[in-house]
Amino acid sequence: MQGMNCLVIDDQTIFLDLLASLLKSFPEIESVAKADCIKSAEALSERETFDIAIIDLILPDGDGCDLATTLMQKHPNIQLIILSGSAQEFICPIHLQNSICGIIDKADAFESLRNCLNSIIKPAHQSLTQRQKEIYALMGEGKSNKEIAQQLGSAPSTVETHRKAIAQRLNLSGAELIRAAALNQQLQNID
Repeated sequence: MQGMNCLVIDDQTIFLDLLASLLKSFPEIESVAKADCIKSAEALSERETFDIAIIDLILPDGDGCDLATTLMQKHPNIQLIILSGSAQEFICPIHLQNSICGIIDKADAFESLRNCLNSIIKPAHQSLTQRQKEIYALMGEGKSNKEIAQQLGSAPSTVETHRKAIAQRLNLSGAELIRAAALNQQLQNID
């Protein structure tokens, strides 16, 4: 499966960087491009194809809805997530209704955004068994197979078998698997 390409547009640099970090934590995301205004987002859109765009509604050089329309015209299959400080007041234009997958209030952005992204991306770690999810979470906390086995009351060989199954399901191994588990664990702790 080919990874997804994402575009994040927000004029607040810290928020933009945090959103990009959140997206990069999904193994299914191949690249994340960042823009702080409509002009730079349109320039990126000319050079790259995007599967997902997270767009702030109020940008220094225009309206995020206008940008959403432009992105939808250039990338007909793009899935859009709208960010706003007043999301409850947002009225979705009819022509964007099929492309907008979520409208997120910046006040509760990370939890809502993570849930919205999970519904779009359908991360592979969500298809793990309950026991595999427990082991994956403990791996994310930096625990060794032996420590995981002790905590779960299992044999180290059982943990190793689950770990191999997790690696195969996520198509990751070694350091990549540990990094993905750690990032996932960090994201679970953001609220």
